[in-house]
Amino acid sequence: MLTLGKIDHIHVRVADLKVALDWYERVLGMNIDTRYRHMQEGHGITMLSNPSASVRLALSEEAGEGGALPGTVAFSVGGQEFLAWIDALAGQRVRDKDGETIARDSVRDHAFFLSINFVDPFGNPFEIVSYDHTWLAAKLKLNGRGAH
Repeated sequence: MLTLGKIDHIHVRVADLKVALDWYERVLGMNIDTRYRHMQEGHGITMLSNPSASVRLALSEEAGEGGALPGTVAFSVGGQEFLAWIDALAGQRVRDKDGETIARDSVRDHAFFLSINFVDPFGNPFEIVSYDHTWLAAKLKLNGRGAH
């Protein structure tokens, strides 16, 4: 039986990124995680983490086009498990936010990690991510396909 790894991050919608950054730093001690700088430039998502990087929030200023929906809980798994999850989700006919059934071509390439986004029967968003990027990109023959 497949199991999930840890919670990797949670997406949070904010109305004012500057105000949010100040609040999350002052109140929760979270700062911008520079390893995810490309997410801000490419997706409008600013990744924050606590000092030990054991807690991460992905902030999107209101719209957050193209990425996971705000409120998305993202789970982290290894490369082999990632492939197994894609196949299990497809086998259960799980759908993404657009109503498309999950398949291997649903994978999104974020440069140093891959993700698959889906919703439960009530529309609650989830994401499974893997940082085994090089191995998975070769295994899935991405060659830039699915890059967002």
